[in-house]
Amino acid sequence: MIVFTLVNEATDDVWVGTAREDVSPEARFKQFQDALELGIDHPFYRDLKSFGPEAFEVSLFAVAEDPTELKMLVEEALETYGGKSLAGIRTVRPGTTKASLAPKPKSRSAAVKTASASVNSRVPAKPVKEKLASGRTGSAAKERKIKEAIEAEKAAIAAAKAKRAAEEAAEMKAILAGLDARGSTLGKR
Repeated sequence: MIVFTLVNEATDDVWVGTAREDVSPEARFKQFQDALELGIDHPFYRDLKSFGPEAFEVSLFAVAEDPTELKMLVEEALETYGGKSLAGIRTVRPGTTKASLAPKPKSRSAAVKTASASVNSRVPAKPVKEKLASGRTGSAAKERKIKEAIEAEKAAIAAAKAKRAAEEAAEMKAILAGLDARGSTLGKR
């Protein structure tokens, strides 16, 4: 279980949220962005609609091993940043049940056919991506691997942000050059 922060760079508001181990802070923020279309009335969604997702900086705060530690870390993040909690904010339409969101089970006959086909065929299933654990793993190598993956993800986000800033700067430079050229020709008339 992870604790993350969303900093609204326009207002300096800090929102503190949680996610499961297998969901990155960026993926959880994407869930909030997708839920914006549902029209849920909440101050966070109003900020997200007003300023756009690009105004928010997503950061990992901490990783918890159990619900008690998670609660303690959320309180610490709220206190540290004077933040606002994302706890309890819906990302699905009210009245939606977990059962309706779960994938539909296959019929019994289809499951039997699939099972018999997999027993008869020696072709391995598609490779499974190794799932990184979060929190304390009991292995320094695993913890190092997790930290490296998190740092790589942060570096990719920073590179994308720098690229976007460079593109915006080039666009602004072109606009200003066009305005300068236009202004100099008007003065000659």
